[in-house]
Amino acid sequence: MMKLENFIVIGISHLEYDTEKRENFIKKNPEKFIENLKIDGCIEGYISVITCLRVEFYIDLGKNSLKDFLNTTKVKEFFKFEKIFFKSEKEAIKYLFKVSCGFYSIIKGEDQILAQIKKSYLNSLEKDTSSKLLNVVFNKGIELGKKFRTESEISHNALSLEAISLKFIKDSIDILENKKILILGIGDLAQSILHLLIKENTKNITITNRTEHKALEIKNIYKNVNVISFNKKNEAVIESDIIISATSAPHLVLKKEELENKIKTDKKYTFLDLAVPKDIDPQLAKLENIDLFNLDDVWNVYNKNVKNREKILKEYEFLIYEQIEKLEKWFQWKEKMETD
Repeated sequence: MMKLENFIVIGISHLEYDTEKRENFIKKNPEKFIENLKIDGCIEGYISVITCLRVEFYIDLGKNSLKDFLNTTKVKEFFKFEKIFFKSEKEAIKYLFKVSCGFYSIIKGEDQILAQIKKSYLNSLEKDTSSKLLNVVFNKGIELGKKFRTESEISHNALSLEAISLKFIKDSIDILENKKILILGIGDLAQSILHLLIKENTKNITITNRTEHKALEIKNIYKNVNVISFNKKNEAVIESDIIISATSAPHLVLKKEELENKIKTDKKYTFLDLAVPKDIDPQLAKLENIDLFNLDDVWNVYNKNVKNREKILKEYEFLIYEQIEKLEKWFQWKEKMETD
């Protein structure tokens, strides 16, 4: 008979261990240890959720009591010197449900952990390590993870640097599609923004880099992107609507004295400086038709979004308790059906 009190979770996460200690724990091959517990009949089944941030085992104790499991010599010896967290019954269920909703992720409410839980569950089915109890609980957890994100819309608050940078641009200029965009630099951040811009159906994009052959390599990936030599950057700025700079230069790349007499007075310019140290002369912001944003502006929005996500988690936490109540009622009904 399936019983909720047989459900436990045991493991470590980034809250207990740093990266090096998590790696050392994984080297002990805890999954093989848990697998052997199942083979030896110490547990009914397990589902392992192993990511870069967590090593967790969701276990169905089956006919074995919690006390017997914890007092098993093999279990005590294997976890002897480890800072393992342990939860059982309702607390274990609540923990899984919160994990699936992204409560314990570094970026609260992110989608990746739900995908990882689904993958872990499917792997357990393929390897035949799960159980009827675990199947029911994980299905409810995955169902809740989807519902939580749909109703709270928590994932709509972009938190990546490139996504927030794009938000600045879109807020400044209503329609990107017909705008001329110039990107200075072709590092990871610049490439991520370029990718997002192309997804936005932006067609008139020019890139430039001090090392031109690296810019040409990007053009091999994005065929419709224009490439110009770096010494023509000022002329390209004048003809562009949006200028994004993310070079590794140790000095200003775009200077007021080189641009102010050439800037067109009948158009609006949006500059986004994502470099450290700054690429764009802050004095350009004094020109009437220029909006200039930098990393400080971007991080302010990032921090607001973090706080907003934490607020959303609190507002929609009731969904977790509703799902726990539904699960408990289902098990009560199931037990009644089996005993009648």
